[in-house]
Amino acid sequence: MKSRKSMKPLFAAATSVALVLGMSLTAAPANANNYVIGVSNGWAGNSWRETMVCAIKAEATLSKKVSKVLVSSRNTDAAGQSADVRAFISQKVNAIIINPGDKDAINPALGEAIKAGIKVIAVDGPVSAPGAYIVSNDQKKYGAAGAEALAKAMNYKGNVLYMRGISGHPADTLRDEGFKSVMAKYKNMKVTKEVFTNWDWAKGGELAKQLLKPGKFQGVWTSGIDYPVVEAMKTNLRGKYIPLVGADNNEFLRQTKELASKGFVGIVVSNPAVIGGAGLKVALDVLDGKTVASESLLTPTAWTYKANKKEIDSSYFVGQEATFSSAVKIPGYTTFSPAQLFRCKAPQDSDDGARA
Repeated sequence: MKSRKSMKPLFAAATSVALVLGMSLTAAPANANNYVIGVSNGWAGNSWRETMVCAIKAEATLSKKVSKVLVSSRNTDAAGQSADVRAFISQKVNAIIINPGDKDAINPALGEAIKAGIKVIAVDGPVSAPGAYIVSNDQKKYGAAGAEALAKAMNYKGNVLYMRGISGHPADTLRDEGFKSVMAKYKNMKVTKEVFTNWDWAKGGELAKQLLKPGKFQGVWTSGIDYPVVEAMKTNLRGKYIPLVGADNNEFLRQTKELASKGFVGIVVSNPAVIGGAGLKVALDVLDGKTVASESLLTPTAWTYKANKKEIDSSYFVGQEATFSSAVKIPGYTTFSPAQLFRCKAPQDSDDGARA
């Protein structure tokens, strides 16, 4: 959920994450394997979302079951995403994968799709439409995992700068629940400033420059807008560092590694952009008539360099941009290689999709 440039090719070890499955739903099989998939991404120009879409394309190509992936990627609201869903209904797609900007407001359009026999899979954040499938990082646990690690790093006392994502976004709401459930346990810790970054790197960095002052905070929790905050610490805190929660972004991994010797405690919480590929796998299983969990959730991890040196070292991608999401596979759900992910080819774009 961050703004980045386009991805560069690379071959490296990837971060893996566990999946926890909820209750199951059984779907009737579709008539053929020549499936058409619609993708609604309501945030264009965002590298995390671009990787999500590329993961859908790569997994679709490798599956040999998909003829087309139709993508609507634009900056829009619930009304715009509802229009995208209705356009996909008119195009008679077999399944719609949507990263929802709102949990409830898109429900009427999603209900129309489900009524038309189209399978609906929400990725990254939940929707409440009956009959929709959810494939997501467990966002509530994401908030809690980072908060617990931050509390430990702060010795369970001090002031926290709380830097959230987008107000009202389903993922932000759930992360907030998880974060605050942990904060409520530690009476000597207090959120003394809460701000929204809108998951914008420049805004997050500017807020950090404005707010970070020596002695004012003893820790920072960010909703994945991390490495600019570290840069602000370098200039604002006179060479001293306070613990900071971020995500598995490439530059933050490097900072966590290289600044550990200077006392910096970076807390890396996993949030893989390739959740889109897992959503495609679930869509195909549902279309094939398999019994599928109504909700598939990733269990986020929280790493520090002291405790997880091996994992952080192997997850950093030399040559990749600062905002690159380092988890490039989800075992049991995605099958593409890094090279196939970065080719970002849908079945209709590629004549050799299985090539490494």
